[in-house]
Amino acid sequence: MSAPSISKPHSLLPDEQPVAHYRSVAPLAVVTLVLGFSSALILTTPLLAPVPVAAIVVGIAALRAIRASGGQLAGRAPAIAGLCLATFFLGFGLSRHLARQSALEQRAREMADVFLRLLQEGRSQEAHQFRLSPVLRITAPEALVEHYEKNVEAAKELQTFVSSTGIKDLIVRGWEADVQFVGVSSATRDTNSDMLILKYSYLPAGEAASRQFLWLHINRKYDESTKRHEWEVGGIQNSPPMGTE
Repeated sequence: MSAPSISKPHSLLPDEQPVAHYRSVAPLAVVTLVLGFSSALILTTPLLAPVPVAAIVVGIAALRAIRASGGQLAGRAPAIAGLCLATFFLGFGLSRHLARQSALEQRAREMADVFLRLLQEGRSQEAHQFRLSPVLRITAPEALVEHYEKNVEAAKELQTFVSSTGIKDLIVRGWEADVQFVGVSSATRDTNSDMLILKYSYLPAGEAASRQFLWLHINRKYDESTKRHEWEVGGIQNSPPMGTE
């Protein structure tokens, strides 16, 4: 009786070995890498923060899918790379935005404080010039007086300016107005300019008067003539701007 034959395992041909060892790349890993590079967009505006956040979420899902595949899926390296890129750009982008915003608010406050101080010192003509771009402002005292004496339109604008509620109180009350900074009500930005609204409080005339509020619009605009950003007072009002309260 002959012994049963034992079949030998079939050996793979050289051109079959790469196919046998092939592992498909997890699609989520590729998406993570693409989103990781796209996370650099947050450097343009913090409104694109969802891009790196999405990359982190997808990256975690990709790593879990690869681990659960039992070796059938590859792509751990691109998934980790995408996660690292997304984390870096998210942290750097937000910190960069916060640093820029803090610097803008500080500069806007300096501008507003000078403007309010001029009003309290009774230098309304100089304060009114802060409504203009720096290249258009008249700084020489003699020229400033002559401008408002001979320019009828400028004189009317100045009269309207000093008669407005809030401005008039600061001029009349002077340092007794006790102007205090309250906070930044809003900050917006477009391509070449920033607009910040700063809220201040002051004491109007009257012994029993309660503190009143002022909102200053401080603008930072790019000036084509000087090729740099300039600051100006865009407006002042004694009622809350729409969408700030």
